[in-house]
Amino acid sequence: MKRILCSLFILVAVLIGLNWYGSSVAAIGQKDTWEYVIQTSLESGYSTAMPLPKQIRKNVQKGKWKEISYPIPPTDTFIRINENVAYAIDHQLNVYDRTANKILLPLKEENKKRLSKDMKKLHKNHYGELITWKDANQLLPRYSVFKVLDLDTGLSFEVQRRAGSYHADVQPLTHDDTKIMKKIYRGTWSWDRRAILVLSETGQFAGSMHGMPHGQGALKNGFPGHFCIHFQDSITHKSRKMDHAHSIMIKKASGEWLDHTQKLSPQEIVDATVLSIHQHDWFILSPILDDRNRILLDEHLEELEEIELIKRLSDLPKEDGSTKLTYPITVKLQVHRKSGTTNKSVTFALYRPTIEEPWTVDLEKLLEQL
Repeated sequence: MKRILCSLFILVAVLIGLNWYGSSVAAIGQKDTWEYVIQTSLESGYSTAMPLPKQIRKNVQKGKWKEISYPIPPTDTFIRINENVAYAIDHQLNVYDRTANKILLPLKEENKKRLSKDMKKLHKNHYGELITWKDANQLLPRYSVFKVLDLDTGLSFEVQRRAGSYHADVQPLTHDDTKIMKKIYRGTWSWDRRAILVLSETGQFAGSMHGMPHGQGALKNGFPGHFCIHFQDSITHKSRKMDHAHSIMIKKASGEWLDHTQKLSPQEIVDATVLSIHQHDWFILSPILDDRNRILLDEHLEELEEIELIKRLSDLPKEDGSTKLTYPITVKLQVHRKSGTTNKSVTFALYRPTIEEPWTVDLEKLLEQL
């Protein structure tokens, strides 16, 4: 009896130990799996992983860490241990502990070079090549068939290009492809822009699509018309201008959005903010905010997600703000919640500490008006 009780005690102790170290022990006799993973959000259905080199793992495990008082910068690159996304890597190759809110003191020089090389490879595998419409028009000729992959959901479907002089007019190939596309848009056709990868025999390209059937359709696919895919420098048929929302999503699909936000004009900041709130795409909004406003964003996400539609109704000012530190921009917005729709004038308070630094928007003042 004593032997049985002793064995049970040991078994319980082992089970408790396994539970305690669950984040670092996969199973008895198995080693932890450490890997890089890249995705635009931790909820994204599309991600790309790559094994983490032993030298980087050792540096992370045995390196010195320092507590930080600011939020971890926006990023698309992480270190995953088994199923736990434990660390974040920003575009300056700083490594952060997501749980303890700490930064790893500078990597050894040889490790930094290896990390830089790995990030470039991971980035290339995950995102699409940024090509102009002129190139896309040749690489994806009329009647060619290719795959569209949605960057957020990870869902993909096949399409055929049918026409388009300034961008590609395409149609889902089959009824099943139409169903997948509608699932991406949560069951409702929409003009919302989405970051996509165009996958063909000629390459993997960054693009942006909307999800509204319009015009003519020739395929028997259950899709009443065609929809549009834009590439860099594409323009709309009506305005003969590049669409800001498509441009933002193309930058997201090419992996350039996080760095591109450093160059945005005040007018572009306004449009990016409106687009982000409308589509609840916080990957777009977070990098155009400073630390204070990123904290506010986390605190007010529920409030912002109650907005079901937000749309700019008036034109943006053409005044150049290149020599300014503050720039208020007032526009008319349509804002729709379950409680109803209102049209209101809203002032975006834009500022930057110095002329060399990027613009940001005062989220607190914006929330007060919305």
